[in-house]
Amino acid sequence: MCTAIDLVKQNNCKNFIILEKSSGVGGTWHDNKYPGACCDVWSQLYSYSFAQNHAWTREYPGQEEILSYLIGVAQEYNLYQHVRFNTTVENATWDDEAKKWIVHVSTAKGSKDAEFNPEYDISADFLVSAVGQLNVPKWPQIPGLKEFEGKLMHSARWDWSYDLKDKKIAIIGNGMLFKPTRLQAFNH
Repeated sequence: MCTAIDLVKQNNCKNFIILEKSSGVGGTWHDNKYPGACCDVWSQLYSYSFAQNHAWTREYPGQEEILSYLIGVAQEYNLYQHVRFNTTVENATWDDEAKKWIVHVSTAKGSKDAEFNPEYDISADFLVSAVGQLNVPKWPQIPGLKEFEGKLMHSARWDWSYDLKDKKIAIIGNGMLFKPTRLQAFNH
């Protein structure tokens, strides 16, 4: 979104497409909806510099509030007219002869677009990769997981209809993307 807004604001460019594999804007904040989901970054630091949000309701905003902020920014800068939702980039290759990127995309099964164009190519002068990594469920490799007969849920595919009352629950994982090699303590 930031790149798209910069194209419009700084360069008056409106000839671009945003390919979004989900059904809405917001990236991880659209896809990861589960009880207590919130940001681990202080809210005053979690805004675009050009679209500061001074109305955060708490120091570490929840998923719903962050998503609402991102939707508001997308609306303010008229980004929806550029977005193709439910569209996945399958691959992108550089055509040296044409000096263009050829981006092969597919549309989600069951979507209106898939009825007419389940797959197609887009030719582009520029390509900005903005792939997210927190929207595709990755299950831990635990012996016996496939044989487990209880309910399994992932933060990127939360089942809100499942009643957690009186259930024994185990939470596995913490969302870290890297393994720290050294811990440091700082005195203030």
